[in-house]
Amino acid sequence: MQKITVITMGIPTGEAIRSQLTALLEGKVTVETRLASEVEQPILHADLLLFSSEALAKVILKNGEPSIPWMVARRVINHRNIGDVISLPRGSRVLLVNDFANTAREARDQLVEIGLDHIEYLLYSPGSPLPFKAEVVITPGEVDLVPYPPRRLINIGSRILDVQSIHGIVQQLGLEDVFTKSVVTGYLKDIVTITHLIEEKRRAALASEKQLEAVFNSVDTGLIHVDEGGRVVNLNQRGASLIGKKRKDLLYQPLDSWLPLENHFLTDGHSWIADLEGRECLFAVRKISFDDRLGYLITVGDGDQISKWDHTIRRSRQKSMQRKRHDFQDYLTLHPEMKLVLKRARQFARTDATILIQGENGTGKEILAQAIHQHSLRKREAFVPVNIAAVSPSLLESELFGYEEGSFTGALKGGKRGLFEIASGGTIFIDEIGEAPLSFQVKLLRVLEEKRIRRVGALEEIPVDVRVIAATNRNLMQMVDQGDFREDLFFRLNILPLKTIPLRHRREDIPYLLQHFCRISFGRHQHIDLADLFEAEALVFLQQHRWRGNVRELMNLVEYLSLIYEGERIGMEALCGYLPADKPVPELPLLNRDEYWMLQQIDSCGGTGVGRKMLTSLAEEQVYPLGEGKIRRLLMELTEKELLASAGSHQGCHLTRKGAALLQKWRNVGVGMDENDQ
Repeated sequence: MQKITVITMGIPTGEAIRSQLTALLEGKVTVETRLASEVEQPILHADLLLFSSEALAKVILKNGEPSIPWMVARRVINHRNIGDVISLPRGSRVLLVNDFANTAREARDQLVEIGLDHIEYLLYSPGSPLPFKAEVVITPGEVDLVPYPPRRLINIGSRILDVQSIHGIVQQLGLEDVFTKSVVTGYLKDIVTITHLIEEKRRAALASEKQLEAVFNSVDTGLIHVDEGGRVVNLNQRGASLIGKKRKDLLYQPLDSWLPLENHFLTDGHSWIADLEGRECLFAVRKISFDDRLGYLITVGDGDQISKWDHTIRRSRQKSMQRKRHDFQDYLTLHPEMKLVLKRARQFARTDATILIQGENGTGKEILAQAIHQHSLRKREAFVPVNIAAVSPSLLESELFGYEEGSFTGALKGGKRGLFEIASGGTIFIDEIGEAPLSFQVKLLRVLEEKRIRRVGALEEIPVDVRVIAATNRNLMQMVDQGDFREDLFFRLNILPLKTIPLRHRREDIPYLLQHFCRISFGRHQHIDLADLFEAEALVFLQQHRWRGNVRELMNLVEYLSLIYEGERIGMEALCGYLPADKPVPELPLLNRDEYWMLQQIDSCGGTGVGRKMLTSLAEEQVYPLGEGKIRRLLMELTEKELLASAGSHQGCHLTRKGAALLQKWRNVGVGMDENDQ
């Protein structure tokens, strides 16, 4: 019996060819497969060498031709395995993976040749650059060569021998009697069957496509269909018209190549307004899926539709704001006076009266405002914040009160609602009220008194039901005396006053907040000992720092420290490289770690009658690195500092009043502090 040796780069290709030849020439030949990596010596015991590709033959035969006949196989796509490729949507971009660049090109050309030209093939083989990270990957049996896990993998199986190659093998082995008409007929029958299947699916897809296209273009709204990567798959004529470009110039292009986008624009329910060469268009996103493929449908509206959609968009933004609201428990404090402020804020929440919150930047004024809204009867309605300092004075009135169509150049058709209208039924939080121009203060005073607003360019007033919470970091009474703030507006705002307390005036909150933020930034969600994280001098520095930025400054510092942390205790050099250089006057004598340990041990033993030998025993039990000699020296030093005093001959020593007070202050600096212990 004659023997054929098939040489391939991969096992799947060899198995596919072996199975095909065995089925065709059963009982006439034996077929073995060899990987190219295994061909080290010349193959002598075969009647025919069959290489799976011309490139492979060149590599194997570079040192000369073998003494036995050989040929290169011509291979074609296995028609039985292409059903999944037929079903791919027109215009899809797929990655085609094969073992060599030329075999990848051959596979693509053959797919196109049999009619699968409705998709775009991007080629990849080992060693070549990845052209595009497509969601769909097609490979003729080379699954192991796929460079990443795709959303969908279509394995069309290794390519099989074409009729011409089979005829050549039969001739070479003198087996013409086996190569009957039935073999050719069966092979061609498969091709005809698959061809009919392609045509049927193509006709059905074309009919569906035309039907969908008709519906798509009959809608008066602009529609854009994009894939998960933000590439335009389809859009209707109305959408192209609103955008101001030809449809053919937008198809299959990345959305961000022609449209100004916001961050996270491909999010279900997201809406934004973009300026397209002087025309304002509104874009709204809806997530869709089809055949396990994700995508997005974007609706496009012009100025006429923007005003109609305005309410929906504002409500959507309102829901987003609601998700981010703070409550009273988010205001972390141990300070008695600040706790009293929170208690008053809870009481004020139950009324509709105007509240004025005064305090330095970083003391949590907006947290208070949100918490008040959350505990009010308006908690299910909108909470709308606005920072006066962030709005141009010329736009302040139109931003808060809205405007009518045509009231100024660039005004939207249909006009625009202001923040007071949007907040109607809920709460408006006006931050940095001290930055409001005098001309605007007059109009705001009228709104607070009359509960009505007048849009810019309008004649009629609109009633609004809104609760006002204002905040400032400035001394408004001093501004009143200087003529920079209206006295009547101040008293209209200051019905229910609240004042936050700077961090430097509530020192007990410093270690409490420091520990809280360290848990978050350092990823330690359980108990954290500040003495293990910071050097003693650094903790004293933090306790005495002025904290001009208050809690915000402390929070930012911890985030900074977490990024530079390398496992060692944080010292002064790390702090001085970040915090402003306002050197505090030390209020606490500095203690090193050993002195602090000594005072703790004496205190834990009752504060009196503790001698050198007992301290030595305690150090040994706790495996603390202090010997008897060093303990003797420390006892003398602490006595000189008037922190310890002798209890008499052989009676040991005890903490002085100064020593006990200092130890307690050091404990308050943060050693062993825990929220649950407060």
